[in-house]
Amino acid sequence: MLPLLIILFIVSYGILTMLVFEQGQTIESQRGLIREMLKDSTQLASLKGKLSRDDSERQQEETSAPVDGAKVGPPAAKAKQSDSKDSEPKATDKDAKKSGKTARSTKQLPGKPAADLEDVRRLTRVI
Repeated sequence: MLPLLIILFIVSYGILTMLVFEQGQTIESQRGLIREMLKDSTQLASLKGKLSRDDSERQQEETSAPVDGAKVGPPAAKAKQSDSKDSEPKATDKDAKKSGKTARSTKQLPGKPAADLEDVRRLTRVI
């Protein structure tokens, strides 16, 4: 009976070793994927920032153009340029609206009653 138990122990130890090795490979591959996603995320964030800066500069130029003078030619040229770039800034306009909404949707919390000020361990949240 003892030789059978020894063989089972060796087989189970081998399976456990294989499992640990496979888990290590899985963790390494996930780590690589996370790093790849982080690179993509930083590139996307920088691209969105650049597009929003370009969009805001373009809007500032459009608002300052009528103040400079009533030139008929250049605004038409700007309109043609903006038509060719309309597909990209639309996505940034949506992002700008979303970020604007979240900034405006913050609610003012009412003051705490005096009874609540005594017990600092209790955290009251307003939903």
